[in-house]
Amino acid sequence: MTTFAARTDVGRRGGQNEDAIGWDSGGHVWFVADGMGGHAAGAVASQVVKDTLIELAGSMPPDEAVLKAHEAVVASATENPAYAGMGATLVSAWVNKRVCRVVWVGDSRAYLWRKRTLAPLTRDHSYLEELRKLNNLSETQLHNHPDRHLVVQTLGIGEPQPSATETKLRAGDWVLLCSDGLTDELTDAEVARVLESVDTVQDGADALIRAALEKGGRDNVSVVLLASDSSASSSGSRLEGVTLALLAAAGGIGAALAAAAAWWYLKGNR
Repeated sequence: MTTFAARTDVGRRGGQNEDAIGWDSGGHVWFVADGMGGHAAGAVASQVVKDTLIELAGSMPPDEAVLKAHEAVVASATENPAYAGMGATLVSAWVNKRVCRVVWVGDSRAYLWRKRTLAPLTRDHSYLEELRKLNNLSETQLHNHPDRHLVVQTLGIGEPQPSATETKLRAGDWVLLCSDGLTDELTDAEVARVLESVDTVQDGADALIRAALEKGGRDNVSVVLLASDSSASSSGSRLEGVTLALLAAAGGIGAALAAAAAWWYLKGNR
């Protein structure tokens, strides 16, 4: 899989873009990191994650590389007190011989687009995900919930436990990686309708960013679309841009509430 498109946009909120998109085609890794912490700290955290993953691409297992990125964010915050408490969510795709391993922390997401059907490859490390499991909430309830931004795991804070899933890709498959700037604005059904309307990953990435901005664009929004084999025309980045594994348990609703409370202020200043 070498065909991809990557886009990031600051959105309509202005200020600095705290998302970071990146890839190392030789290391077969693509990712979206979403920084948190307010002011410059979020952008610093996502950039540290980006630099670490690119440096380690192909040199160690994906899960270990993600934990090294966590350690790098912690070290950066320790060295500079102005960045204390910064963190980043991450979703990454590591492709080897048609097997795509998705590793993530937080609420940045991955989806599989296969035969005009969109299937989630990740479940958020979030307070709402705990509620969903306990109360069987619908996507509409989750999408409109006032606490939808509360994450319970992030790189740079505590001891995150990355989740992972693997799927064997088929010709014509697309893998979508995105920050919550996309999924806060668009439901899964709306994302699917956008992808149905395009023929290439380049057009798909552009259309998804445009759709998120048209719905409000209240946050930075980032998209990486990967195409298996020759299913889409080649594109690079114009901007700097299915076998599912169960999530690791987040420690129950009590732990989720405690972690969410600790992150409320930081997420509110993204």
